[in-house]
Amino acid sequence: MVAATLTLGAMAQTTPTKHEAKENAKTDVRKLRQDRADRNTAIAHGKLKTAHREQKEIKNERKDLNANKKQLKNKGEALPVTKAKAKA
Repeated sequence: MVAATLTLGAMAQTTPTKHEAKENAKTDVRKLRQDRADRNTAIAHGKLKTAHREQKEIKNERKDLNANKKQLKNKGEALPVTKAKAKA
C-alpha cells in the first residue's frame, strides 16, 4: 500500500513529454490571445472590474506559459514560445 502511494506520487510529478509541452504551448498562446482580446473589449466597454479580473487571469496564464517554456528549453527546444506564436 505504501509503495503504491509513493509510486503514484512520483508519477504525478513527472513533466510532460516534449510533444505534449509543444501542444500545451500552442494552446496556451491561443488562450492568452483570446483572453487579452476579452480584456480589451471589457476596457472599451467601461467594465473595469471585469477587466481587472481578466488581467489577473492573464498574469497567471503567462506564468504557466513561462514555466512550459522553461521545460521545453530544458528538453532542447529552441525558441518555444516564438514557434508556438507562429503556429497559433
